[in-house]
Amino acid sequence: MRGKLLFITGGLVGYVLGARAGRKRYDQIAAAANDLWNAKPVQRRVTEVRDAALEVVGDIPATLFKAGKKAVTKAAAKKQETPASTASSPVTKPKPKVTPSPTSAADADDSAAQ
Repeated sequence: MRGKLLFITGGLVGYVLGARAGRKRYDQIAAAANDLWNAKPVQRRVTEVRDAALEVVGDIPATLFKAGKKAVTKAAAKKQETPASTASSPVTKPKPKVTPSPTSAADADDSAAQ
């Protein structure tokens, strides 16, 4: 059923966009589409679908807002804690690791000769 409806809708849109009948025919088609959209049975179905979608979605926006607010509050509290805890302890920089470069036996002999 859905496929048929989409096919018919596509045909109507194609006709409207490609019609050579002029502005008068376009206005007739647009008025018919507007009348169909504003018909009580169509609007009743639109309302049912909107209500069903809101029921499925539920309180997701409110839940996301609460979770976001909690995360921001937690991050702000952690940020305020961090300077106080690091001020009492000295800051040390990690020392870079020094790896000896591989040398061959010939290089070792050359450096010993100098």
